[in-house]
Amino acid sequence: MLRNEKRAIISTTCFRGVGELMSCTDCSNKLIKYGKTKNGKQRYYCCHCLKSQVLKPCKPGYGNKFNKQIVQFTKEGLGIRSTARILEIAPSTVIRKILAIADGIVPSRILNGLRIQVDEMHTFIQNKKREIYIIYSWDQELKRALSLAVGTRSKANLRRVINPLLNSEIESINTDRYSGYRGVVPKKFHTTFKRRNNGIERQNLNLRTHLKRLSRRTICFSKSKEMLEAVLKIYFWV
Repeated sequence: MLRNEKRAIISTTCFRGVGELMSCTDCSNKLIKYGKTKNGKQRYYCCHCLKSQVLKPCKPGYGNKFNKQIVQFTKEGLGIRSTARILEIAPSTVIRKILAIADGIVPSRILNGLRIQVDEMHTFIQNKKREIYIIYSWDQELKRALSLAVGTRSKANLRRVINPLLNSEIESINTDRYSGYRGVVPKKFHTTFKRRNNGIERQNLNLRTHLKRLSRRTICFSKSKEMLEAVLKIYFWV
């Protein structure tokens, strides 16, 4: 049906007007009532641009309804689709909420006088052709992560982990003998004793045990670096 023909049919039909103050958001012409939505909201129709609209639509989304369950399931190692099936929501909603929760997370406060351990853990993104590293610092006394970076083993990512530690009066930073730490960790703090990294090595095992996307000999990989980093933030700091 042509636009002009549709206008002619509408003009010959009896509609109840909604007053001069109600105007179309696109063309500013007068609106007429046009039934209601399934939520009971009044719909309006513009005879000029042939578009229907709701003046005050309901805000989409679930709010914070499922945030607590999503955090719990994520820390227990459930995947995106498993969480979506249990909560009966779309996988895209789970992904969006995990990223939103992670954006609001603040890392643990770094206390003075700590002996900090730093290590890297190897994993993959999407498939085994795309390698990636998880670099983080660990406080063995309080059993908590202090800083985190996900990406290559470049000095830029190492600085993202080391620099926040230098803002406090720490006692030492123990790492493995990877050459990338030279020039990133100050010599007066840097140690490379193998036994002093036992705590963070055990935490690496905990991560691979608790989070399915980090398990060895698996096909369950994160689809993006952002999602992997978001899951780790929730695991460490929520």
